[in-house]
Amino acid sequence: MMSINVAVVGTLDTKGHEIKYLKECIVSHGCSAIVIDVGILHPPASQADIAGETVAQAGGSTLEQILIRKDRRLAVQTMINGAAQIVRSLWSEGKLSGIVSIGGGTGTHIGMGVMRTLPLGLPKLMVSTVASRDMSKLIGTKDITVMHSVIDILGLNAISRKILANAAAAISQMAKEEVQIHSSSPIIGLTSFGFITQGAMRVKEGLERLGYEVAPFHANGTGGMAMEDLIDQGLISGVMDFALHEFADAMYGGYCGDIGPGRLEAAGSKGLPQVVVPGGLDCIVLEFNSVETMPPDLRDRKVFWYDFRSGVRTSRQDMLSLAETISDKLNMATGPTKVVIPLKGFSEADSLGASLYEPATNLIFISELKSRLRKDIEVIEVNSHINDSEFSEVAVSTLDTMMRLMKGQGKIISG
Repeated sequence: MMSINVAVVGTLDTKGHEIKYLKECIVSHGCSAIVIDVGILHPPASQADIAGETVAQAGGSTLEQILIRKDRRLAVQTMINGAAQIVRSLWSEGKLSGIVSIGGGTGTHIGMGVMRTLPLGLPKLMVSTVASRDMSKLIGTKDITVMHSVIDILGLNAISRKILANAAAAISQMAKEEVQIHSSSPIIGLTSFGFITQGAMRVKEGLERLGYEVAPFHANGTGGMAMEDLIDQGLISGVMDFALHEFADAMYGGYCGDIGPGRLEAAGSKGLPQVVVPGGLDCIVLEFNSVETMPPDLRDRKVFWYDFRSGVRTSRQDMLSLAETISDKLNMATGPTKVVIPLKGFSEADSLGASLYEPATNLIFISELKSRLRKDIEVIEVNSHINDSEFSEVAVSTLDTMMRLMKGQGKIISG
């Protein structure tokens, strides 16, 4: 049986006593703790298993060079890079079962920066003094657990000992967990969001009836990028990108628009079968709930009033831009790619009688997309709404046919 090794990342010059105590607690739970020092300013207050100098060298520098440059941002990034390289090496060698870090603002930035380089499923725990702040950027697409330290991490006392003991117990038990990510069936990545939930559920059920395992992703910006990340990690065998709504929001800084440049590219670069659906491209979701709080430059557009958010109709020019962006990305695909389009509406807000129903505007997107796509990327137009069962049946059967063809060629992985 592989030994249970937990990496403990922290600045031993400022958090040395606390990290020593955390290590002792982890060891008391039957695990080994590998302390990695990312401190640079002062001598460590406790013993590291991997010293700061080693970390700096792994990051492409030395502690002396870092101190001479007096560039705090460069120093922090160097230590993140070095610690990340070390823990990734431990993981690839089968010598890492989990990772924990403690810190304030800078320590949290370093600890979570290291954790973001590790794969889904490896336990990650950050004990942070700033856990009550917005940590979405620090978490990114990773399964990082965050524990609020409540008090400052500034020496040991009755309260900090309890917090750190709880953290040690948590990461130790997570590290001992033997459940692995494995499926005997191909895993399909499925994107969805609120306005197309009914259609996405139909697709999910249809794929599951055919024997696939479905991993759903909420297309809220982070969700779409999380799917791209898992595709890159090799955990997904095929893609049903049912919600491209993030692209519409990204144009206007909308609620679901926080996507990176690699959105809609991972499946293509990996050569995976992908079916792409323009779910939600009819609307831009923004946070306003009255005409008074609506962005002034959008007040001439149709609105789908929802809750604290509302959907604003995408314009004809928006549709042209979206078609250009999406076609450019799909044209780079190295694997089988098809687009399936619901002619009677792209979301709940874009159905007959609904607030954003504009078939003519949708047709501009469809026409532009078809004119820009490679000739071998088929566009299938379905005379139904995205939430209709007829549409989900076509989408499911299209992907299933592609998956079976790839399987016949020996190119499908099973998760």
